[in-house]
Amino acid sequence: MSADGDTVPSGPPGIQFAGPPDARLVFSGPPQRLTGTIPLINTSTDKQKLRSLAVTAGSLQGPAQLPIQEVPFSAKLYPGEQAAVPGIISLAGKTAPGTYQIEVTVGDKSLPATVHVTEVVDLFIEPTELTILAGSASSYTRQFVAENRGNTELALGARCEAPIFDSFDLTTSLVIGLHKADKSSVAEMVKGFLTEWSELQAGTLVVKRKPMILHPGQRVLTDVEFELPAGLKPFRHYHANLQLYNAVLSVDIYTTKKIGSGSTLKTELSRRNKDE
Repeated sequence: MSADGDTVPSGPPGIQFAGPPDARLVFSGPPQRLTGTIPLINTSTDKQKLRSLAVTAGSLQGPAQLPIQEVPFSAKLYPGEQAAVPGIISLAGKTAPGTYQIEVTVGDKSLPATVHVTEVVDLFIEPTELTILAGSASSYTRQFVAENRGNTELALGARCEAPIFDSFDLTTSLVIGLHKADKSSVAEMVKGFLTEWSELQAGTLVVKRKPMILHPGQRVLTDVEFELPAGLKPFRHYHANLQLYNAVLSVDIYTTKKIGSGSTLKTELSRRNKDE
């Protein structure tokens, strides 16, 4: 009798494969979570537990990138009980998408199994948040770490774009628009609001980098150039969200000068004081 009260048979295991003789098991999913179901039966007169399965998987590797010989598997059956028990096979995360043939041993029977590995797109970037303190220059360069954590090659092109928005929310835009509008008629007031609202989209952020193919598991350090549109107003906060595959970069832009101008912060403050 084992320590947990379950009988450990001295002969062949009591849990056996319950499917037809010509059955083929099927597991599918991303590399680290291939799921399948195995029909089992307890042929003994005692409660039995199965904690692992022997596997012959050829060149396939496990999460630690070592050959697979055994996989965890949990089944507990009472005498004569049958069950379709779900199981999981975990492979190395960079296992290429495709179909593979392996062999799984259940009790005293070796069973052929087909493994369908699906494509996983997983781009990691660091940092995920960027702040640009923008003066009169229109271009700023920052360094990023990019890592392909999926199992398929990722093409990183030379350019992408995203809209830039003023940080004013809709309510603030409404108040400013109404304040600036000609209040002689409702139509003019609505026109003022809509005009101010339309200006919340302040242009396009252009992102440039060296084009590359990022292979599964590859990690690189790369320079990225951010080009701001001309005409961003001084003393304002703008933001943009850039998405490349599943990776999202949040960009905050704080302007101290008009983009593309040669004016200094001191000059802008002086001009604003005069206007007031």
